[in-house]
Amino acid sequence: MRYASALIASLLLAGLLPRAANADTVDASLRDMERYLLLYSATGDERFLARLDGLGPSFEQQLSQQKNANNLQDLWKLYRQTLEQVRAAYSQKGVDLQNAVEQTQEVAGLFDTFILAREPAPQGLEDELRELALLEARRANGRLLGKESEGDAARIRDLQELIGERLAALPAGASRDSLLSRWSYLRKAEKPEGTLLYPFNAQVEYLLAHLPRS
Repeated sequence: MRYASALIASLLLAGLLPRAANADTVDASLRDMERYLLLYSATGDERFLARLDGLGPSFEQQLSQQKNANNLQDLWKLYRQTLEQVRAAYSQKGVDLQNAVEQTQEVAGLFDTFILAREPAPQGLEDELRELALLEARRANGRLLGKESEGDAARIRDLQELIGERLAALPAGASRDSLLSRWSYLRKAEKPEGTLLYPFNAQVEYLLAHLPRS
C-alpha cells in the first residue's frame, strides 16, 4: 500500500505526531481498535467486528480534537478501507485473505507509528494488559501468514510475568481474588498451539473494566 507510506510521511512532515493533551485516551483507543481489527482478520468472527465498529464514533470524536484533524481523518479512512478488504475476503469468493491480512497489518503499523513517535508515557497495569492483548492478536495474524516474531513472543512472556506479579501485589480482598481468577482463565487460553482468541479477549475485557484506577 504505497498510499500508506506516503500518508505517514506527510503526517511526520506536518508535525502531527507530538503528544497531545488527551494522548493517553487516544493511545488506549488506538490499541483497542488495532486489537479488534487484528482479531477479526485472524478469525473472521463478527463479534470482533461489532466491537470495532462500536469504538468508531468515539475515536472519530477524539481525532477531531487533535492538531490537523483533517489529515488524521485520512488515516482513519485508510483504516476503514482496509477493514472492508478483510471483510470481503471472508464473505466473498476470489478475494485473497492473505493479502488482505498483510494490508491490515500495514495499516495497524501506521497506528503504531502514530503512538510510538510521541514521547513515551510510563506504563501501568492497564497499559501492559493492552499491550499483551495486542501482541497476542498480532501473533495470531502472524501464524495465519506463516510469519512469527520471536521478539513478540519474548515480550509476551515478559508481560505475562509482570502482569501476574502486579495483580498478585494488589491489596488482598475479594476484588484482587476476582482479578486473579480472571487472569488464570486468560492464561489458560494462551495455549502453545495458538491462543484461544475469543475467551482470551473476554478476560482482557473484564480485567480492563475492573482494574483499580490510580
